[in-house]
Amino acid sequence: MRNTLLKATAADGAIRLVAVVTTQAANEAKNRHSLSFLATALLSRTMSAGLLLASSMKVPQGRVTIRIQSDGPINGVFVDAGNDGTVRGYVGNPQLELDLTTSSNNQKYFDFSKAIGKGYLHVTRDNGKGEPFTSTVEIIGGGIGEDIASYLLHSEQIKSAVLVGEKIEHSEMICSGAVMAQVLPKAQDNNLLINLLSEECKNISTFSEQLAESKDSLPNLISSLFPSLCSNGIKILETNKEIYFNCRCSMERSITALKLLGRDELIEILEEDKKSELTCKFCNCKYVINDTMLKSIIEKL
Repeated sequence: MRNTLLKATAADGAIRLVAVVTTQAANEAKNRHSLSFLATALLSRTMSAGLLLASSMKVPQGRVTIRIQSDGPINGVFVDAGNDGTVRGYVGNPQLELDLTTSSNNQKYFDFSKAIGKGYLHVTRDNGKGEPFTSTVEIIGGGIGEDIASYLLHSEQIKSAVLVGEKIEHSEMICSGAVMAQVLPKAQDNNLLINLLSEECKNISTFSEQLAESKDSLPNLISSLFPSLCSNGIKILETNKEIYFNCRCSMERSITALKLLGRDELIEILEEDKKSELTCKFCNCKYVINDTMLKSIIEKL
């Protein structure tokens, strides 16, 4: 499935819709961090959610970070997503795998609530001008979708439905993505519309299956999820926006980070190890600063 993002409206402009496919980005994160299936699913959901939130930023350089701080064995999740379609992220315990839980209809699923545990979801919006703004809400489910919806309601006063999911077959993630439906300000008091959205969400029990069946057609996915809301069609505002895993780390940034250690500590590293090796948490790239480079940095300090 091609990684794309779509923006649209429905119900005569009263409902804002955003859908995203992140399969390739999720698989790249899986390979870079050697993630377990559970960690892959959890990180892919968070990356998808981050891209949904970043899509509402007013400036091209706007970015959203999602940080999950909790007591569960996953040991935290961190995602950085941009309005430009770039996304990156990592989990604290990349090899975590838990036994699958069996539902009442004999379906197997990941127990995300057990992996995450109790804690907080921190969302930071940065438009590149001035101080970034951070909001924090308590984790209520751990499946990411309901937690992002809770954040939108309590921190931004926007009634939203957020659906996230993935499908893994034969040890391979074949699809990953998310959909968000929001009641826009002009319809905040339209109880009929709000109830309709709520009822349609209750009827969605197989989002991951519908995501897989939609292939790369996000308009079809939205219409299948919300048939009543989209009975008169949807108005597409933006489509085929490319989504891809991308990290902003570099050798230059690594050297800048080293300088913060100070001259004395760098001299100690040079004498004891002859080099410094830094690994980016987001993409797992390694940067080796050899003895010649260390000496140059120390001299400039």
